[in-house]
Amino acid sequence: MMVCLDLSDIDEKLVAFARSICERLEVQKVYFVHNIKLYELSDDFREWFGDVDLASEIEGNINDIVAEQFGTVTDYEVLVSEEPNTEVILADLVKRYKVKLTLLGKKMSDKSTGALGTKLLRILPCSVLVFPETAEFHIQKVLVPIDFSDASVHALRLSKNLADQLRLQLEIMHVYRLPSQFFPLISEEKAVKKAEEVVQDKFKDLQKSHQEIANVPYTLVRAANKSIAERICLQIDKGRHDLLVLGLKGSNPLPSLSLGSVPTEMYNTDINVPLWLVYSEEVIK
Repeated sequence: MMVCLDLSDIDEKLVAFARSICERLEVQKVYFVHNIKLYELSDDFREWFGDVDLASEIEGNINDIVAEQFGTVTDYEVLVSEEPNTEVILADLVKRYKVKLTLLGKKMSDKSTGALGTKLLRILPCSVLVFPETAEFHIQKVLVPIDFSDASVHALRLSKNLADQLRLQLEIMHVYRLPSQFFPLISEEKAVKKAEEVVQDKFKDLQKSHQEIANVPYTLVRAANKSIAERICLQIDKGRHDLLVLGLKGSNPLPSLSLGSVPTEMYNTDINVPLWLVYSEEVIK
């Protein structure tokens, strides 16, 4: 697992959350990483501090945080780099150390644009767990929205495995839309009934194909005048879920187009629960 630190207030919570993950799941090694963009340092900074070994100072600071918030729960290493392009060096570390999961902190939108995070989601060849600064460590209820694609089914099966290991409550949701151009040619009531019948049949087929999810409760939600991401947010609040899991698609050969609109919108929304964005091993390869 790789934990991305930015030397802000969220780092301590991020390291502590990494500890809680390692205490509940088998994690072989954790890499705590930070990249220094030297070109962003002002001339005043250079004049004041001279030839100070900034990398060593930052590494020492991170080691202090890790010693206090992480302890010796599992093997770890602190890596500080000095590269002009943060997302490229982090992607390289994922490949070099065969990282399966990257833990990424996220500030609220009034404090940060989230631009680097969006780039990382598009370029990192691994699944990403986004931890908002307002999130809690305690996870008991998991929500998995699906659209019946291979990516979402993979995320669902992975979530079911996690729920079984940690005794979590798991819920599936599907957001459907009605083709409004046909109203008022057909009644809205009939359209809703037909749409839900179609989705119910899809769920039955899914349960037949994957017996392990046969007893997982699911909810059908009509998008109506809201986006899928907005409906997901409402469902999180309504069900008081503690973790949101979304599958990432990788069928498009262009990495910048493989993330999907709903995961992108969810990342850019100020939600208060961790967001687990899952790639399958096949997609990563």
